[in-house]
Amino acid sequence: MLTLNIEEGSQAYHATKRFDEVIQSLDRRLRQFCLVLLSILVSVVVLNVVMRYVFSESLLWANELSRYLMTWFALLMTASLVNSDDHLNVAIVYDKFSKQTQYRLQSATMLLYVFAGLIWTNFGIQYCLEAGLRATAPALEFQMIWVYMIIPITGALVTLFSGARFIRLVIFGQTETLETHYTEADGEGSQHD
Repeated sequence: MLTLNIEEGSQAYHATKRFDEVIQSLDRRLRQFCLVLLSILVSVVVLNVVMRYVFSESLLWANELSRYLMTWFALLMTASLVNSDDHLNVAIVYDKFSKQTQYRLQSATMLLYVFAGLIWTNFGIQYCLEAGLRATAPALEFQMIWVYMIIPITGALVTLFSGARFIRLVIFGQTETLETHYTEADGEGSQHD
């Protein structure tokens, strides 16, 4: 198993705990920002509906802005859900595995997320610079780089959050899905106490 035997009072343990606290704080702030985005999105959509059906006038910029806000909201929440393991998954099969196998699956999944996040970030930077600087939003008339920059930001957040979850798994022997410490009682010779 990958767990490291780090004593609770050690500097490495405290540094890891502090890193995890920073990650959780970042996640809370990210969710608060997403709540603001969602509030603005709902306000713009409601305003546009009222303008269209009550005053028979549609706001030209409302559909475009709501599309961009929804994109930002969805991508940022994707990163946040990676951190909290609240994304959609099928636990029926997963729960049938032993704790050791669940641990290995979680470890492999987090490493795949890190790899995917790095690819996402790299692609996002390239796309942002190539397409974002050449395109302009039709109704709002700003460069699309402001919309496209969410792609590398989200990739970096997915990398950071999945790396943090992998560290929580290796150092503390737990993830939000398993919510347990892997001990010798779990079988197959765990190294974590």
